Amino acid sequence: MPQIIGSDVSSLRHVNRDGALQHLRRTPDSVFTASDIADGLGLSRPTAARLLTELSESGWATLELAHSGSAGRPTRTFTINRRRRLVAALDLGANNLLAAVADLSGTVLRRHYAPHGHPGSAELMAQQAAAALLRLVEEETGPHGGLSSVVVSLPATVDRDGRILPWSDSPAWATAALPSLLGELLQELPGLRLRFEGVPLAAAEAELQHGELQAGEDAVFVLAGDITGVAPLIEGRPYRGATGAAGAIGGLDSVDWRAATAAVLEETGAQTLDELVASGLAGDSDAAAALSRYAEHLAPGVEVLVRAFDPARLVLGGCLAPAQELVLGPLGAALGRTLGTTPTMVCASVDHVDAPMLGGLSAALDHVEWGTP
Repeated sequence: MPQIIGSDVSSLRHVNRDGALQHLRRTPDSVFTASDIADGLGLSRPTAARLLTELSESGWATLELAHSGSAGRPTRTFTINRRRRLVAALDLGANNLLAAVADLSGTVLRRHYAPHGHPGSAELMAQQAAAALLRLVEEETGPHGGLSSVVVSLPATVDRDGRILPWSDSPAWATAALPSLLGELLQELPGLRLRFEGVPLAAAEAELQHGELQAGEDAVFVLAGDITGVAPLIEGRPYRGATGAAGAIGGLDSVDWRAATAAVLEETGAQTLDELVASGLAGDSDAAAALSRYAEHLAPGVEVLVRAFDPARLVLGGCLAPAQELVLGPLGAALGRTLGTTPTMVCASVDHVDAPMLGGLSAALDHVEWGTP
């Protein structure tokens, strides 16, 4: 057996320490003993006990002594210290800004949701977003180890290098300058890791963690709203493509989703699709009929996606999701006429307002520098 020396020992210790921490993180409401961690990671009990002690001493785990009532030493149990770091998500939508701060269990501690007034530049949007986030962090008065990671979702493509590639129908503020502008305004938060993501992928991540998308399944997630986007998944993992633009067909003239949205709003007098959906669900027959026609207009673009990715499941998210009884039937019928066989079609179950934020928090947790001082 080869001898493990020098940096190899350090690397192995780091891997085991990270494994123990991730074990605690996955079930933040559970308590673990050294034996639990040893069994879960395939380590000796003394090694697991040392790792947990290190995590407790560095503030990443909380130690409690459980007394059984009988003679002998109390059992040492450990849980993740949820407030060792905070994470945040900023969802910069077509009409609204949603900011949220969460602990390491993903529990939202504070949130801010309001119309952003359609700022005319990246600088103005950065100022709004930074002000909202900094205010939430300041209001979180309980002890915590600072904000560690923020994920910002927006209606644009974000490539593998984090560069923003606006769609043809992206808002004026969604430009390549936004990351640097926002980063400068958040400099007072030391060690902050800032990442950007397209809204469809962020919402799909929330649906994968909490909703209708299933691990290991080929699927297409369509975020239908005032700006419509797509997130394809292969074997349950979001597929970005070479530049991060896989499935970004919503703004193409040949697909006509943008024109369909404008047309249905002009036809009904509704200001947003959210407003139209609310009217349809409230029993307005004209609004319900308009939503059915709108769903049929989505069909040619959805057909392109189904033919390209051959998904087992199609999940319709965004503000159309609550109106599933009004839109899934017409959409399925239109697809059936051209495809013959259609994938399983469902509407997203995660609230469409919260979905990009929840997906952002999930991604932010993945980017925490776990176990650092």
